[in-house]
Amino acid sequence: MLSKKKLPLSIGIILLIELCIFLWALSTTEPEFVLDKCARNSGRASSALILIILIGIGHYGLIKGYQDNKKKEIFQVLILLFSINHFIHLFFVIINFNHHSLDLKISDNIHGFVTFIFLIIIPIIVWFRKSPTKIFYTIIILHLLNVTYFIIKTFESKITPERPAYHNQFGILILCLAWLYIIFRIIVEVRQGLSRQAETQD
Repeated sequence: MLSKKKLPLSIGIILLIELCIFLWALSTTEPEFVLDKCARNSGRASSALILIILIGIGHYGLIKGYQDNKKKEIFQVLILLFSINHFIHLFFVIINFNHHSLDLKISDNIHGFVTFIFLIIIPIIVWFRKSPTKIFYTIIILHLLNVTYFIIKTFESKITPERPAYHNQFGILILCLAWLYIIFRIIVEVRQGLSRQAETQD
């Protein structure tokens, strides 16, 4: 299903999931907190997508994955779906802030604004990049690290001494383990690259 040919279906499923989140929140929550519940659960959907991407890169590697057209397409589609879902999540967050008369100033959150821009740029770069150059590799890894950092910080903000929020603690643990997996894969790929360079020089 995760292929360019079936991209409209994949996007449709994401939109359907978000619609279900909204309808579920509308039917189970007081009107005052509907948007808050939508923002939280759409954020969890983004977390699930980014976790799939991290595990995929950790297992196959970005370079090796790009050498297989099918794996490359899956990666391209997942990156796009993550951005689409996260835009919907940000929409819920912004509307929720406005609903509660809270300020969400871009000027006070330059890091968040830059991340927002990269959510637009990265899918375009990934979509048209045929091979993973060193610059491309670095940008993708840093982007994934950055969005994961934001998700972890969001989980962390929900944890208090009065409310341990064990599901958020578990989410942080899983994302950290996924990143250790990616770091392992990066080390392997770098060593393989150095080995090939040494063989070429010999």
